[in-house]
Amino acid sequence: MPVYMLYGFRWPRAGFTGIRVYIVLHNLEEATAEYLQQPLTTSLLLESFKKTEPSIVDRLPEMRFIEQYDPEDTSDEAVSKPYAYVGAKVISIPEAGGTPCPETSWTPEDLFSGNPLDEAATEALTEMRDKYASGERIGWYIVYNGDPERWFPPDEDEDDGEEVEGEYLDGEYESDQTQTPPATPSATMRLPERFTRLFGRTSV
Repeated sequence: MPVYMLYGFRWPRAGFTGIRVYIVLHNLEEATAEYLQQPLTTSLLLESFKKTEPSIVDRLPEMRFIEQYDPEDTSDEAVSKPYAYVGAKVISIPEAGGTPCPETSWTPEDLFSGNPLDEAATEALTEMRDKYASGERIGWYIVYNGDPERWFPPDEDEDDGEEVEGEYLDGEYESDQTQTPPATPSATMRLPERFTRLFGRTSV
């Protein structure tokens, strides 16, 4: 799973201008406030910002929401970090054996010595940071996500517990097919060794 190099800022989940309040205020009922990188949530947020902040979104055409997540970490804090990342420029680096990305090499100076955005995008990113994450640093971040499209169990309240291909009974999944619910990748997923050497194992 990828390591992301992104230029942007951290968006806190808590607080009046935080992720949770934004989702509630804008009635994004199907969005997951605890994991913005979930595809449906990302789509809903981008569509919402196109309506609420059109001038910002127009100047940030590559804006993405990135989460840090380690499948090996089973602590309560690992389920939902206090913030997600808003990236105006995001470079995804797959682990060895993964699908190559268009860029294959960089120097530290290419990435971390300055602002990769033009003046209009810089102003838009600063404006968004000031509105939704005042005081947060704008700059480069390295973020590891061991499962970008992390699977969530079905909502127990939906459809009175009924499932299309099976159902949950007494906490167990039953189906007339030899199929089990999706699972997260193996817990042996680790940060690529080259990044451990360069940046250490601690998350940013």
